[in-house]
Amino acid sequence: MGFFDNMRKPKGKLGKIQLKSMNKEHTPVSLWGLKHLDIQDDDIVLDIGCGGGININRMSKNAKKVYGVDYSIESVNLSREVNRQEIYDGKVEILKGNVQDLPFEDNTFDIVTAFETVYFWPNIEKSFGEVKRVLKPGGIFLIGMESNGNDNLTMKISEKLINMTVYNDEEITEFLKNNGYSQITVYLRDAKNSEEIIKEIGGETRRVHDDYDHFSFSDRFVEWMTVVARK
Repeated sequence: MGFFDNMRKPKGKLGKIQLKSMNKEHTPVSLWGLKHLDIQDDDIVLDIGCGGGININRMSKNAKKVYGVDYSIESVNLSREVNRQEIYDGKVEILKGNVQDLPFEDNTFDIVTAFETVYFWPNIEKSFGEVKRVLKPGGIFLIGMESNGNDNLTMKISEKLINMTVYNDEEITEFLKNNGYSQITVYLRDAKNSEEIIKEIGGETRRVHDDYDHFSFSDRFVEWMTVVARK
């Protein structure tokens, strides 16, 4: 397995190194996405494509319980390592699994998250339907992405090298609407103007001041996107 294939499905020692690196590199965009999520102490959460497990660890501070699932055994193992204490405390459980056939009963979760992972989902529209199946009525699906489409050099190169698909907000919202999700809201970060663009699908679009400053130099050249929808 090559370096770029390993980014899609981490495996072996190289995969573990990449996962640890992603835990650090994806922290800014993940924290920005999480600020759009109000986790309650009785919420049961699922993180799909949990990678190195750092977002599971963050969400477990507020949730009743957080589950993680990933199709890479290397991701599962590192996520368990990162969340060792939380697993011991019964706050976290991490499983190997595939987004197209999630190993959970219908109507299980209050919140499902997917950070930096939908680029790799096979048949993304069908996968969104599988997410909806495991959500409770009124449950929230949050998608965190590093870019709104492939209209910048970084994402164009990534698509070619890693065999991934970068979606824009219109495509993501269309997949959600086709699966019957409601109350869809898109949040876009305009770093240049320190603003956040909020697009309520079927409603208004507005700009608000965004004082978030936890980003690296390269993050200034991509437009982060978080999409939130309800079952």
